[in-house]
Amino acid sequence: MSRNWTRWLTGAGILLGVASGALWRWQQRLLADLAAGSELVETEHGTIEVATRGSGYPVLVLHGTPGGYDQALFAGEAMFDGVQVIAPSRPGFLRTPLTDDGSPRAEAALLDALLDDLDVEETLVVGISGGGPAALQLAAEYPERVSGLILGAAVTIETESRTYGVPVHPLVDPILTSAPALALRSGVFGLLQRFAPDRLIEITHSKASTLEGDDLEAYVAFVTSNPEHRQRFLDMVSTVRPAGARVEGTLNDERWFEHLPLADYGAIECPVLVLHGEFDAPVPMTHATFVAERVPDAELVRLEGDHFLMVGPDAERGGEAIQRFSESIIATSEQRTV
Repeated sequence: MSRNWTRWLTGAGILLGVASGALWRWQQRLLADLAAGSELVETEHGTIEVATRGSGYPVLVLHGTPGGYDQALFAGEAMFDGVQVIAPSRPGFLRTPLTDDGSPRAEAALLDALLDDLDVEETLVVGISGGGPAALQLAAEYPERVSGLILGAAVTIETESRTYGVPVHPLVDPILTSAPALALRSGVFGLLQRFAPDRLIEITHSKASTLEGDDLEAYVAFVTSNPEHRQRFLDMVSTVRPAGARVEGTLNDERWFEHLPLADYGAIECPVLVLHGEFDAPVPMTHATFVAERVPDAELVRLEGDHFLMVGPDAERGGEAIQRFSESIIATSEQRTV
């Protein structure tokens, strides 16, 4: 009996070693590919990773939580045509270091310095989900920089959302956010995306939506049965891996989310478009109504969607609102420079 157990344990150990090695190599390839698609810029307020694509009017896209420049780039290129997309990794995400001051105010100062280095005087700003606080801070404190602001499912008020399910416990937290745990999480989601993509879509939407039962099933069916929406969603969820390279920024964001709002929303001078899903579970509609009621020039568009506004039956209407708003902002800016 003991001999059989020894063989079993030996075999299991070998399999575990092989799996761990394969997972490590997969993550290293992901990180290498990500590093090849961006550059590090040394600003007066520190180092920041950024990717720029296209030409035309500059649009600064601030990714969600978790995310990185890849997520901002994906969203920017999906939302806009004929513009220059500026896609940074916010502090603590991918290759942008997190400093002692991880506040939205410090992040806004870093973004302002980045725009200086890129010779961008004025930009349209997009704040997606957890990128909302920094986008709002930038608009409030550097009004000369921001010609317009688009908030998509943005965090704007106090919230205790936990991306990694961390229970805020001094003993448990380090385990759930440790490198092995996050590597395993990334690996499982990577396998799901490859071998059971529709199941991944179902799991993700069930956590991102307040819909239940038949309503949720119908919503997920729309996404999985529509090739464009299905692929867009799968491309989007790829931008949260590997989790280990994004956890520091995620935990920092969530610490600051508990103290919102920090910016004076009433001081924002530029036009603001607020897009939000009626069925958004992690960031409820109250975030959108709060900021829309306080910004002097704000438009709120309520979409029949959950947290992932780029897919779903009402995604097209959201895209039309973005196009209309951005065209107006760009036209107004160009008239001022004539």
